[in-house]
Amino acid sequence: MSTGSTIARGIGRGTVVLMATGALAGLATSSASASEFAVTLTAPAGGYVVGAKVMVDAKVSPTLFGLPWERVTFRDNGICFSGFQGFMVGFYTTWTPTTAGSHVITLTQGLQSASQTVTVAPAPPGTPTPTPGTYGCDGAGSIGTGSFGS
Repeated sequence: MSTGSTIARGIGRGTVVLMATGALAGLATSSASASEFAVTLTAPAGGYVVGAKVMVDAKVSPTLFGLPWERVTFRDNGICFSGFQGFMVGFYTTWTPTTAGSHVITLTQGLQSASQTVTVAPAPPGTPTPTPGTYGCDGAGSIGTGSFGS
């Protein structure tokens, strides 16, 4: 047997083992991440009020071998207010409600979604009306800044 064919067989076996390991890791990751995919809102002091920033925490599912990673978006009643490429497991952003009433905050990544519904109180009289944020909502491949601010 030639040295070239021995090397080729070794590479072939290594590739099969690597692919099988990757497939098993992918199965383990997808089943674990499906149950951990979540969005959590932390009410500011005084509760949910128009104009008061709300901390929004997310647990998402990074993709091990699939590049590019699936985009993650945060929506308020269907309107995007933040987004990033899903290369991190934990991420947070802020949301500033611009209207009073019921708000469904939805976190979406690929086919997965999680949501939390909150009721926002009107702002005190004389409070300026905030403009909605749209950081990372253009879908242009930004990786976002995550915990570094937004």
